[in-house]
Amino acid sequence: MEFKKDDENYIYEVISKNVKKYRKLKGWTQEKLAEEINYSLSFISGIESTYHQTFSLGAIWRISRALGVDFAKLCEDDSLSNKSKYINYKCNKCGEETKLPIEMVKLFKDINEITGNKNLPSFDCTKEDCNGKITPTNPMDF
Repeated sequence: MEFKKDDENYIYEVISKNVKKYRKLKGWTQEKLAEEINYSLSFISGIESTYHQTFSLGAIWRISRALGVDFAKLCEDDSLSNKSKYINYKCNKCGEETKLPIEMVKLFKDINEITGNKNLPSFDCTKEDCNGKITPTNPMDF
């Protein structure tokens, strides 16, 4: 189940995904995490489930300490931060699509602005036998 940002359940969903992610990164089972913080397995299972379960800030603080993760990291929506790492480009001739790192695009944009070009940069298509240009598919992503 996925919640919209204006739904109070949204933060529970974000924390749920992050607890599971960081627990797995540490190589722990739900049982191990429950043991470490002296909570029941069903409580940890409930936090990580796709169904809405409320929990206290204190419980999340204990989990963050046990996992060795900053409390704020458990509240971060990874799907938002991942969107800003790449920008989609598409060739105007062959239709080939690619993702370019947004930091690289920013660098070329700065270079373009120095020369008076205010547009986002376009690049030569790298597909064999294509001499088209790849341009941003949605400049608003930038």
